[in-house]
Amino acid sequence: MKPFDYAVPRSVDEAVRAASAPNTRFIAGGTNLIDLMKIEVETPAHLVDLNPLAESDSTLRSVGDAPGGGLRIGALTPMSDVAWDPRVKERYPVLSQALLLGASGQLRNMASMDSMQSGHCSTCSRMEAASRSGSATPSSRPTSNAR
Repeated sequence: MKPFDYAVPRSVDEAVRAASAPNTRFIAGGTNLIDLMKIEVETPAHLVDLNPLAESDSTLRSVGDAPGGGLRIGALTPMSDVAWDPRVKERYPVLSQALLLGASGQLRNMASMDSMQSGHCSTCSRMEAASRSGSATPSSRPTSNAR
């Protein structure tokens, strides 16, 4: 695995600023990204850990009712939480079953709902768009050389 900087933002704005550096990737569950980094398929220079953002915004790690009858799944919600949520099991049983069959219990407890796909999470989409456009400006960000 190649060396990279690791940022742990305390706010969405801080995450956007941290992600403005070239070759930056967000990490939530991290199960796929870390595996790909180990075999150098992915070689980001910077990782921005989104997990601490759930401490200030609990909707990022929860399942809730959405206006119009659907469900809102937070970007950092573990697969297992989604799979076992009673509303998901009742309204979307195929999704629940797919999540339960798609990974081991250990992975389901770590893996997020692949929030970085455009449009899935407004907060993460905003951060991703800012990092791609370079519109955010870097400022002081906590980093360390993780290896």
